[in-house]
Amino acid sequence: MKKQFAFIAVITMFLLSCTGFYDLRDYPEIIDEGVKDPDGNVISTTFIRFFNEDGYFPVDVFSSYTRDLKVNKDTISALSITEEIPWVPTKTGESYFFYLTYYMLVDEGIRIPFIPRQRWGVSSTQVSIPFNTTTTVPIYNLSTIIPNEEFLTDDVYVIIDNNYATAVQFQSGNIVLPPENINNTIINPGAKGLYKLAPTNNISVYNISMAGIRRNLPSDMTSLAAGHIYFLEVPTNGIPVTKRDSYSLTMGNFYYTGED
Repeated sequence: MKKQFAFIAVITMFLLSCTGFYDLRDYPEIIDEGVKDPDGNVISTTFIRFFNEDGYFPVDVFSSYTRDLKVNKDTISALSITEEIPWVPTKTGESYFFYLTYYMLVDEGIRIPFIPRQRWGVSSTQVSIPFNTTTTVPIYNLSTIIPNEEFLTDDVYVIIDNNYATAVQFQSGNIVLPPENINNTIINPGAKGLYKLAPTNNISVYNISMAGIRRNLPSDMTSLAAGHIYFLEVPTNGIPVTKRDSYSLTMGNFYYTGED
């Protein structure tokens, strides 16, 4: 039995090291001893599921502190509970850590990941996983733990809404900045780009390039404050670029629509 458990552990660690996402359902023989169906196939008897029905933030769950080994294939929606996932049971008296990354929904189809500060104790969750049972892993309801005035990030975010007839680019000097939400350096007409920046009082280095012409940021913007998001709009005629909105990314200001 000890040799079998050691073999299972070795195979499990090998699989975890091979991919950023692993699905134990593809390897029923290493999940637990299980039972067999009439065809002799091993059926897992140990499961987990993630309970986010009280949470107002979508969340991803990882099995490593570095968050490179994702547990759930799809982001867990707010106010939801996942299907059962086969998992390796823990030994008596031991537990398993899951590490959490939450998402602020700041605009339609655009979300910002964040990991709450360590002092709030909600960046990970710890559970024991008994053999031959389904263990429900709770996701925290952050709104009941983190104060409304708490900043969820120290970074600055800018969303550029391109209503111009051609694609635009966001630049720092001559350097084209890549958006966080699309795999391209350009924002097509009718699309929006999300940019992550460092706080600064010197915004003159930034510009929006369209058809080879550089446009300055709105004149009513004098700085990029830590923990804030700014919504910029490129109008149909290209000028001037305007600031549509801005607000602090605090717990009390998160944007939630009920959609991922």
